[in-house]
Amino acid sequence: MSFVAVLVVLTHGILILLIMGCFHAFDRKYGNLRHMQVDILVYFMVVLLILLSHIIDIFIWTYAMVSVNVYPSVVKTFYFAGEMYTNLDHNDPAYKLGPQWNMLPILISFSGLFAVAISGSALYGLLVSTFAPPPRK
Repeated sequence: MSFVAVLVVLTHGILILLIMGCFHAFDRKYGNLRHMQVDILVYFMVVLLILLSHIIDIFIWTYAMVSVNVYPSVVKTFYFAGEMYTNLDHNDPAYKLGPQWNMLPILISFSGLFAVAISGSALYGLLVSTFAPPPRK
């Protein structure tokens, strides 16, 4: 499962690089036109793509846990993966883990924290580059 945690963070980082690369290519091509409505639309499209990348991360965790039968139900496994990825709570009695899975919530939570940090820094950079006034000469 440690491998899955590394895989999730790497996958997320690559997805964010692709999203930001596409945005910067778009910005280089159409950046001279600078219409605020277009900038806002593109920014929120990037936000939605980053949200989709987080959902993909949760699906990766779900698939990994289903493959080793952590929980009998796929839906229950997806809910647990999402709950741990977003660091919500692990004290629900419906989600008792066996002793062999004690590290699993920590691994999922740390991969979620790192993925959110990657997304947050990308969105901050995007926000500054898109909406900050151009530097004075």
